[in-house]
Amino acid sequence: MSKKLLRQLTLARCVPYRPYKLTARQLQEKLEEEGIQVSLRTVQRDLEEMSGMGLFDLTSDDRSKPHGWCFERNGLNDFANFMPLSLAMALKTWNDQAAELLPASVLAELNPIIDKASQVIKDSQSELASRWMENVVQLSKPFPGNPEIRRSTSIRDAMWRGRKFSAEIKRVIKGRTVWLRYEQVNPLGIVSRKDGPMLLCTVSDMDPKIYGIPFEHIKEVELTSRPVTQPREFSVSKLIREKGYEEEAETIHFVGRITHQSRAVLEDSIPGHNPRLTRYDKQSVMVETDVKDSPEFRRWLTDMAGKVEILAPESLKDS
Repeated sequence: MSKKLLRQLTLARCVPYRPYKLTARQLQEKLEEEGIQVSLRTVQRDLEEMSGMGLFDLTSDDRSKPHGWCFERNGLNDFANFMPLSLAMALKTWNDQAAELLPASVLAELNPIIDKASQVIKDSQSELASRWMENVVQLSKPFPGNPEIRRSTSIRDAMWRGRKFSAEIKRVIKGRTVWLRYEQVNPLGIVSRKDGPMLLCTVSDMDPKIYGIPFEHIKEVELTSRPVTQPREFSVSKLIREKGYEEEAETIHFVGRITHQSRAVLEDSIPGHNPRLTRYDKQSVMVETDVKDSPEFRRWLTDMAGKVEILAPESLKDS
C-alpha cells in the first residue's frame, strides 16, 4: 500500500463531519500528531484530489479564508463502498499474509476497510476470488494475538510515529545470555532479511553506537512520548554496506564460452575466485569461475553481452 494512500486514509479520519470544519493547516497538524510530516501544500493537494474524486463527499466552505473542510457523511465508509473486487482481493491477501509489516496504529485505522474488503469478496460471488482465498495460504503465518505480531507491529509503530520505546533486549555478556531493560531505544531503520526483520537503533543517549538487533531479540515493547533522535549524516543504505547487514549472496559455479577475439579483453576482468580458461574449440575458450551471484556479477554479465555465452548454470540463461 502506497504512502500516499495511507496518508489520505489518515487524513480522511481527521476530517470532521458537518457542521464542524478544519482548515488545511489544522489538518496538517493532525497528520503531524499521527507521525506524518508533509507540507501544507501537500495537504491541500490531497484534500482537493479527494474532493474531486467525488467518493468521499468531502467539501470545503469557501465563504471565508482559510477554507474549512468537512464531510457531509462518513468519508471512509464512502471510500469502502466504492471498492472494486481487485482492490478488495489485494487488501484481504495482504491482511492475511503480511499484516505484521505495518505499524499497530495504521492497522487499527485499516480494520474497517479490511472488513469491507471481506464483504466485497463475499458479495461478489466470484469463483476466481473464492478459489484464490481458499487455496492461497501462508503456513508460517502467526496466529492472531501472537506475541511475535504484537512485538513486530509495536516496533514498526515506534518507527512510524517517530517515538522512542522501552524494551527488554537479549544480550550476550561474557558468554552468558541475559535480557536487559532499556528505557530509550531509539529506532532508526528496519532491515528485512530472510531470517527475520532487524531493527537499526541506538539504545541509550549515552551510547551513540548504532546496533542491528533482530526483532526476536526484543520483547516487552512500550512506546514513550520521547521523539526519535536522528544522528547526523545517518543513512540506512550506507550503514548496511559498512556493517555487512546485506544478505549473503549465493556462490555459483559459472561456466561461459568466449571467442579468441574477446579473450584478451575479458581475461583480466573475469570476476570470482580462481577463474580458469581452457580450450573449447578452434574459435573459442571456456571460462570457469566460482563467484557470488551478486548485483556486481549480474552487471558484469550485462556489460559482456555478446562476448560471453552462458553455458551454466541454467538459471542464468533465463535471466
